[in-house]
Amino acid sequence: MKKASVYMAILFGFLPLLMSAQNDTKGSIITASNEIVEGTVKDQLQKKGNIVFTTSTGSKKTYSPADISGFSINGTKYISYASDFYQEVVTGNKATLYIRVTNNSGKLLYNGAEMVAVSTAEGKSGDYYLQLKNADKLNWLSKKNFNDVIINVCADCSVVVSNVKSGQFDYTQLTKLIEQYNNCQ
Repeated sequence: MKKASVYMAILFGFLPLLMSAQNDTKGSIITASNEIVEGTVKDQLQKKGNIVFTTSTGSKKTYSPADISGFSINGTKYISYASDFYQEVVTGNKATLYIRVTNNSGKLLYNGAEMVAVSTAEGKSGDYYLQLKNADKLNWLSKKNFNDVIINVCADCSVVVSNVKSGQFDYTQLTKLIEQYNNCQ
């Protein structure tokens, strides 16, 4: 009986370590100076709006969107923009489609000694954003503004514009539409 309780204590002592190891995934961060650092990433995007990164030497640090330019987990790329993280959905030679994966709007952060409320881009977690390759701005795409944004941002591709105007493509086919835009001459 005593032996069994010792084994149980050991098991429960190692359980948190085993569970945390399962959440750490191979990845990398892109620092503010565009340096790529390899290591493991613990995804806390939905819960806390940040990630925990561990270098190959074992150094562990929590990063918010303000601290890094982006990161990747198992080849999936994320960028930092306006105090939130965005996952790359479709990329091409003309534009990239992102989906917002955090909602840090209104969170309180310390800026030195004073507390500051974070302001983010329009929209919320789960919304799509389109970025042209020659622009820094992400364009928020909602069901309501879909036609206007696509017609204005993709104006250099008559096929995409006519498909949106005719109703051939709608918000639910956004990834196909951006793929078509990227293939437009």
